[in-house]
Amino acid sequence: MKHPREPIAMNPTTRLLLLPAVPGASTTCLQVDGAGRVLSRTVIEPDAPAAATANESPARQILAVPGSECLSTWLDLPARNPLQAVAAARVLLAEQIAGPVDTLHLAIASDTDDGNCLVVAVETTTMQDWLDRAATFGMTPDTVVPLPMLLPILDADALVTTDIDSHRLVRGPRLAFAAEPALAEQVIGEQPHRTLTLEEAETAFAASALSPPIDLLQYAFAREPARREGWPAWRRAAILAAVLAVSPLVLLAAQIARYEVAANNLQAQANTRAREVLPTLGAEADPVPPIREHLAGVQASQGFAHATASLLAAITATNGAELDAMSYSNGEVQATLGVPAPAALESIRAALTGNGLELVETGRRDTNGRHQFTITVRPAA
Repeated sequence: MKHPREPIAMNPTTRLLLLPAVPGASTTCLQVDGAGRVLSRTVIEPDAPAAATANESPARQILAVPGSECLSTWLDLPARNPLQAVAAARVLLAEQIAGPVDTLHLAIASDTDDGNCLVVAVETTTMQDWLDRAATFGMTPDTVVPLPMLLPILDADALVTTDIDSHRLVRGPRLAFAAEPALAEQVIGEQPHRTLTLEEAETAFAASALSPPIDLLQYAFAREPARREGWPAWRRAAILAAVLAVSPLVLLAAQIARYEVAANNLQAQANTRAREVLPTLGAEADPVPPIREHLAGVQASQGFAHATASLLAAITATNGAELDAMSYSNGEVQATLGVPAPAALESIRAALTGNGLELVETGRRDTNGRHQFTITVRPAA
């Protein structure tokens, strides 16, 4: 993050509970001092949580939840107001998630470095289950954070991994997830990474817990502040009303951004295909004019073949009709025909009409009982 939060200096100790992925499993609880050092490590069994926590009185309580249930991504949100941002995030997440987004609880990091926001999505029922399980261990958390996000970021090119609860946790500058080791290896691929031991990972968790990159206790799960009364309450209501009034504009902006990205992708695909058809086209050239010129040439050759073939077929099918001369220019066939009677020309005209062509007489001369017509054949209007 460009502007990381300052460590919490006022809290002498922090209680960090590492909630296991499997309900009913033992839980690790770390007591952390104000410098991010592990003071104590306790394994709490599910059948005796009260005894393990009875003498603890930390100033701050942080719940680290399984990352395998979370989707973390970075989105370019058009608004920084919380209500607008979460509405826009749902629109953008619909492109990444196969299922419905209405059942998801979203959390958005407040600190951004380049306009992109860290967004975490989790099912609302899963979030509530985590809080209920934390309560059985005597915790009402001040902050909830996915466990992979408590791993450190070493540099821009390397990932950090560790194995906990039969899952591999992975953390990088733009990556944070937990998955089965085989699946995680496929995602990591050839990227350089460092694997932490359990002791090293817990030390890193403790240090990161003082300034977690995101807090899932937002929106419906936010801790309720003291109720305001009088003018502050009315002022807050007015601000919320104004936010709701402009929210449709934010959603529209998010949709426009999504469509613009899709349009740019289609344009890139079209340009690539155009250069496959026209290899002589330069990489930076606009493909539209040469494609239109090429298409015009193809259509011209097809028009010539269609008109001449149709005319010759109509002459052959008409008794006594003869072709004396023929030429082609500007998409039209000019021909001179000899027929025994004007009715024969009408027969040729009908045949051409059936093929989508128009016959126009441009001249006539009668010689020795035969009729000679000059005609133009062109696509029907």
